[in-house]
Amino acid sequence: MTLLHMAASYRRSGDLIRLRIIALRDAARTASPEERSRLEQRIRELTVLYRETREIALVLERYYDRRYHNNGRYTL
Repeated sequence: MTLLHMAASYRRSGDLIRLRIIALRDAARTASPEERSRLEQRIRELTVLYRETREIALVLERYYDRRYHNNGRYTL
């Protein structure tokens, strides 16, 4: 598996996470206050995962591009 294949896989995963966030937001609109609180917490967790997934996909896509400045968050 190449880095570009891995990046595409991360992009697809990110799309699925985004769809789940949208579904949870829709469910939170009609949920009870207790359930809404739980759903909003899950949305916050998934939002972080979605952002990190997109960032990693970008790093993998541009790993060999000399003009790309590495994301300091994902370098050793």
